[in-house]
Amino acid sequence: MKPVLSIQERQLAKHCFWDEEDQTLWVDCRRWMPEYGVFSIPSWDAMMMGSTPIPDYPQNLSVLEWSDYSQLSYWKKQIPAWVVESCALFPTHQLQLLHYVGRYPQLLELLDHSPMLAWRLVASNLTESDIVNLLQDKRTHVVAQLGWPGKKETVQFLRKLRLRYVTAEISEFVETCILDEDRLSALQTLPRVNSMALSLAARFPGLIGSRLHQTLAQLPCRPMQCQSMIAQLEDTFRLADFLQLSKEEVAKIGQCRYLVDVEKIYQAWWEPVRVENAAALQLNEQPQQLTEYSSWLALSKVQKHYWLTDWPDFQAGKLSLWAAKIEGVPVAILREEAVRVEPGEMTKIRRIRQSDNQLPTSQQLGFWHLWQVGKDTS
Repeated sequence: MKPVLSIQERQLAKHCFWDEEDQTLWVDCRRWMPEYGVFSIPSWDAMMMGSTPIPDYPQNLSVLEWSDYSQLSYWKKQIPAWVVESCALFPTHQLQLLHYVGRYPQLLELLDHSPMLAWRLVASNLTESDIVNLLQDKRTHVVAQLGWPGKKETVQFLRKLRLRYVTAEISEFVETCILDEDRLSALQTLPRVNSMALSLAARFPGLIGSRLHQTLAQLPCRPMQCQSMIAQLEDTFRLADFLQLSKEEVAKIGQCRYLVDVEKIYQAWWEPVRVENAAALQLNEQPQQLTEYSSWLALSKVQKHYWLTDWPDFQAGKLSLWAAKIEGVPVAILREEAVRVEPGEMTKIRRIRQSDNQLPTSQQLGFWHLWQVGKDTS
């Protein structure tokens, strides 16, 4: 999921000036992000025709995602829409990438066929002349210069990537799959690799090539589904390990066609536990810590999430479980209390779930964030 732009960066969209005569966009950051001062961006035509060195633009500004206020829109409307969309995939170096693909047709072609490779090339520490020289070489040599295995499987994998946005986590997943020979080889069988298939391959290599993996690679990719998928599979494998299930039983995960089938397996595995007696759980808007086994079991039943896989760590003093009712919905967090927290840092949250074994909404996350700030600073 694309990160939300900061208030400061959103304000910068209102502080742009389009110089029609010079075909230049000026961005005034002095009030909102003074470290960037005032900088200019040439028009798309000037990028294509220019010969001066490409400027060292601010790397962490997502200019291509700013709201199209009139001054900014004068500059952006000249750029082909697919180029804007492709460069905006990435959280850093958007302007450098845009300028490079505008100036060098070889890089524009690379952006079309393998945007991840184009971005990594521009985001590397290579000089402009080094990048231009590399573009004349074979793609296998290019990927080798970036620290990846210089073989055709790497290039083919990068061409198969179909990503809606590249977060730091997604970038790490790409690294994991490229640098692991078994993962990279197994992924060659997929016709395309969206963020769902990529995330599964990086986090659960045993499922690569399974029926579930094949299905996920063909579905339309929704960013929030990746987080939900990872959480769901983590829950299921953790429960399988806790219950010490057989390999044959665990293999049912990969045999599923859809994630809803995985959830059915997860719920069925701990179904027998539900017949145990558990005290009624009374939750309110004030978070309460759950310390009794019966309370953990009751919360598990209410949320359809088996918290008791972490009961041994709670007994060892490593964790604490807190629950509250937020807008009528039970939401709980598992905190790592045994980990030392430096001044100014918050206690790490191991897991958050709401009803029906779902990840929390942004509002629910905000509630717990504010609560944790108050608790850790009190």
